[in-house]
Amino acid sequence: MTLHRLSTAVELLRTNGLYRRYALARLSSTVGTTVAPLGLAFAVIQSGGGPAALGFVLMGGLLVFLAVTPVAGVVADRLPRLSVIVACQLVCGVGQCVAAALVLTGTASVWSLAGLEMLTGAAGAFFQPAVKGLVPRLVAPGPMLVQANALLQIAGNAVAIAGPGLAGLVIAGSGPGVILAWDAVTFFVSAGVFLTVRLPSAVRHERRGFMADLVEGWS
Repeated sequence: MTLHRLSTAVELLRTNGLYRRYALARLSSTVGTTVAPLGLAFAVIQSGGGPAALGFVLMGGLLVFLAVTPVAGVVADRLPRLSVIVACQLVCGVGQCVAAALVLTGTASVWSLAGLEMLTGAAGAFFQPAVKGLVPRLVAPGPMLVQANALLQIAGNAVAIAGPGLAGLVIAGSGPGVILAWDAVTFFVSAGVFLTVRLPSAVRHERRGFMADLVEGWS
């Protein structure tokens, strides 16, 4: 059974070029986001912040993400998903570029890092529902779709395990600013790869009001 699933996954990557590009773009983004929190934590400490400041910076981005997510899901259903995805990746890349520049030049403050983290948190809230809705348009329903989602999950978990250790080595050798710059590069690479994905036409469904969709999604 395991060998069959593995061969199915390999066949999916070999034959479906759109999914292959999608997976590469997702993996690039994941590589950056798994190491960024560690770089951000050291950046806050380096800028003079203590445990309370670190909690404020990290929780700020998470709270914004949670607050924006219900609206972001409705937006993802109404606007072209690829446009939303690329815009979010670019916003995150620019935000991390600014954070890296501040840290590398020694001008970063807790407030500036918190603000940039909130910006990337908001962009991430729009990115998640948009990007997850692409897979069913790239892979036919059925066993292949299950394999496609499983492959993304396995790759993401592997990166999440290996990323922080590698980030620790980079920070020890060059500092947290390099990690934030690395994260920015992965966002830009991801945006570039997503731009090469050409989605098949989708069936248009009748749209209801924005608030009706928001209430349904919230419930």
